[in-house]
Amino acid sequence: MRTRPAGARLGKKPAGRYHHGELRRAVLEATLGIVAKDGTGAVSLSAAARRVGVSPQAIYNHFRDKGALLAAAAEDSVRALERSMRAAGAGVEAAGEKLEAAGVAYVAFACAHPAHFRLLSAPELADKTKYPGLLIAYEAAFGVLLAAIEACQGAGVVRRSEPRRLARAAWAMVHGVAWLLVDGQFAVAGAGGEAVHAAREAVRVLFKGLDARAG
Repeated sequence: MRTRPAGARLGKKPAGRYHHGELRRAVLEATLGIVAKDGTGAVSLSAAARRVGVSPQAIYNHFRDKGALLAAAAEDSVRALERSMRAAGAGVEAAGEKLEAAGVAYVAFACAHPAHFRLLSAPELADKTKYPGLLIAYEAAFGVLLAAIEACQGAGVVRRSEPRRLARAAWAMVHGVAWLLVDGQFAVAGAGGEAVHAAREAVRVLFKGLDARAG
C-alpha cells in the first residue's frame, strides 16, 4: 500500500503538476482574487504564481506579461457579461423591453461579480487593440446593445440616428450606474431588487433621451 509522505496535504496540487488548461484557469482565478482584494494595480505574474503555488516561469509559459494576464481575465469577464445580457433578453419580444433587459443585466452582473466588472475598466487595458481576443469579446458584448438599439429603431421607439453612437450612449449610462453601485456610491447593495430598480430607472431615463418623438 502506498502512503503519503509525512506532512503532505490533501487537496493541494504540487507546484508544476497542473495540466496545461488547469494551470491557465487557476491563474485566471487567482488574478480575479487579487483584483477583488487589491485592485488591478496589484496584479502581477509573480503575485498570481504565489497564489497558485507555482513558479513565475510556469505562468510565463501562458502569459507574456501582466497586460496579457489581465487581458485574458478581462476577456473571460466580458464574455460572461455578454452571456448574461443575451440570456436576459431571450424570450423578450418587445424591442424596448429587450433593451431594458440588457441594461439591467449589465448592472446586475457588475453587482454580482465586482472583480470581473473592475477588469472591464482596468487602466492597463485602455488600448484594447493590443489584445485582439479582448477586443473581439467587447465587440460581441457591445453587439447585444447595438442589436437592441437597432430593433428599437425598427419599432419606431428610438429616434433615427447612427445606431453605434446611440449604443455607446446606452453603454456609458449603464456602466456609470454599475460603477456607482459597485463602489458603494448608491445606498443599495448587491444584485438584488434595489440594484435592479436603480438600473431600470437609469435605462428609462436613457429612453427619454432616445425617444423617437423627442426633438
